[in-house]
Amino acid sequence: MTIPEKEQEALELLENHIEVSIPELSELERYRFGYEVLDDHVTRLSLFSCGLSTIPKIIESLSSLNEIYLRGNNLSSIPDELCTLPVLEILDLSENQLNELPDLIRSLSKLRELHLESNHLRNLPDSFGDLTSLELLDLSENQLGNIPTSLGKLNKLKTLDLSRNEISNLPDSLGALISLEVLYLGNNDLDTLPSSIGSLNSLKRLNLRNNKLIDLPATIGALNSLTSLFLKGNLLKSFPSSIGELNKLKYLGLTSNHLNSLPSAIGSLSALENLSISSNELLELPTSIGSLKSLLRLELSDNKLKMLPESLGGLISLKILRCDRNHLVKIPDSIGDLSSLETLKIDINNLKNIPETIGQLKRLKELNLYDNKIDKLPSSIGSLSSLEILDLSKNELTSLSESIGSLDSLIELDLSTNKLTYIPPSIGALPVIKNLILGFNRLVDIPKSLGFLTTLEVLDLGKNRLNYIPETLGSLTSLKYFYLYYNELSTIPDSIGSLHSLKYLYLGNNKLTILPKSLGRLKSLKYLFLRSNYLTELPETLELIPSLQYLNIEKNNLKGYLDFLHKLELRGIKILK
Repeated sequence: MTIPEKEQEALELLENHIEVSIPELSELERYRFGYEVLDDHVTRLSLFSCGLSTIPKIIESLSSLNEIYLRGNNLSSIPDELCTLPVLEILDLSENQLNELPDLIRSLSKLRELHLESNHLRNLPDSFGDLTSLELLDLSENQLGNIPTSLGKLNKLKTLDLSRNEISNLPDSLGALISLEVLYLGNNDLDTLPSSIGSLNSLKRLNLRNNKLIDLPATIGALNSLTSLFLKGNLLKSFPSSIGELNKLKYLGLTSNHLNSLPSAIGSLSALENLSISSNELLELPTSIGSLKSLLRLELSDNKLKMLPESLGGLISLKILRCDRNHLVKIPDSIGDLSSLETLKIDINNLKNIPETIGQLKRLKELNLYDNKIDKLPSSIGSLSSLEILDLSKNELTSLSESIGSLDSLIELDLSTNKLTYIPPSIGALPVIKNLILGFNRLVDIPKSLGFLTTLEVLDLGKNRLNYIPETLGSLTSLKYFYLYYNELSTIPDSIGSLHSLKYLYLGNNKLTILPKSLGRLKSLKYLFLRSNYLTELPETLELIPSLQYLNIEKNNLKGYLDFLHKLELRGIKILK
C-alpha cells in the first residue's frame, strides 16, 4: 500500500535509528512490533520493546498517527515533536525511564488514552489538566508524591490508575472528575481522603488497598454508583455509618485493618455479595449482618470473635463462610438456615460441639473443623448429602456416629490427631471416598468393611495401636498410598499383594518379623519403607517388583542378604540398610 513520501522517510529513519526493519501489519496489536496503514496513511505504530532510547524528531512527519505504542524501551524524555501529532488518541509510554513530561503535552487535545505506568515520574506538569479528551490515564508504579489540582479538569476521564506511587494526599479537585468510573489508589501513603471524593457520582470501583488510612470521610456514602470498595491493608479502626447508603455495593474488602466493630448500618447493603473482614480485631458482629440477603461470601478469619449472632441464619444466599482463627466457643443453631452454603471453615477455634442443625446444609461441600475441642459429632452429620471434604483433625473425638457412612459424596475424610478408639463399620459404605486419614489416634483395630472402599487412593493408619490388618484390605484396588507406620503389627496379610495400584507402602516402626511373598505382586510399588522392625528375612519376590525405586530396611535384624540386595542395587534401586 502506498503512503506519502514523508511518512515513508520517517519510517526508514526510525528503522535506521533502531537498526531493525519495521513490518507493516494488517492489524496491529498493542504488544506487537510494526505499523498499520489505513486510507494510505500510517495510523498505528508499535515499537514495543526494541531498545529505543530516544524518539527521533522525524516522528512529527507521521501526522496521521492515531495510536503509538512505545512500551518497554529506555526512553528518558519525550521530544516536543511527539506532542504535535494532531490526531493522536492513544499514547503508550509505559515501562520506560521517564523522569518528567514536557509542558507541551497539553497540545495532544485528541488524546483518549495515556499509559505512563512503570516509569520514574516524580511530578506532573500543571498543563496535564488540558488533556480534556482523556478517558484513561495510567500513572501506576511511578514515584509521584502529589497530584496537580489541574487534574480535576479531566471531566471525561473514566479510569485513573495512581497505584504504587508515594502519594500522601489528594487534591480536593479530585471530586470534579464527574465521569470517573474506576479509581486505583492502592499502595500509596494516603492517611486521609478529601471529602470531595463523595462527589464522584459515576465511580464504580475504588481501590485504596495498602495505604495508611485511619478513617474515611462520611461522604463515602454518597458514592451511589459504587460496586467495589477495596480497603485491605490500612489502619482503619472504625467505619462511617454512611456506608449503609451504598446500595449498589457488591464487594467490600476490609481485610488487615484494626476494626473491632462494624456499624449496624452495614446491614443496609442490600446488593452486597462479598464481604471480607479477615485479620482485624472484631469482638462481635452486629445483628444487622443477617439482613445481607445477597451475600455470597463472608470472610471473618483471624479476628477475636467468641460468638456468631443467631441472625447469621438470615444469609440465605451465602455460599462461603470462613470463620477460622477466631475464639469461637459455639456455633448458632441458625447455621442450619444457610440453605445455599457450600463451604464452611471454622478451623482453629475453641468449639466443643456442633449443633444438630448442621445436618440441614444439603448443599455443603466442604466442612473444615480442624483444631478445635470437639469430642462428639451430631448424628445429623450423615445428612450432609453433598459433602465432599470433611476435616475433623486435631480434635478430641473418641468415637464416630454410625451416620458417617451416609456421606455419599464424601471424597476426603481427615480424622487424624484425635482420640479415636473405634471406627464404625458403616465407614465402609462411603461410595466415592479417595482419601481417608486416620493417623495419630488410639485405634487397636479397624473394621473389615474398609475393604469395600474400592475408590480409596490414600489410607493413613499411622501412629495408632494396630496389631492386626484385616484381609479385606486387599480389595482396595485403587489404593496408591498406604501408611501403617508406628503401630504394633507383627504380620501383614497376604492379600496386600492384590493392591495393584499401590505406589508407596510405609510399614516402618512396627513389630514385623516376616513379610508375605505376595509383596512381589505389587507391580506399581515404588517406595517400600520397612525401617525399625524385627525382620530377620526378606521375601526374594521383592525382585519381581518392576517399579521399585526405594527400599528402606534400616534397623532390622537382617543377615545374609547381601547378594540379593546387590541384585536390586544393580537395577538402580536405592537401598537404605
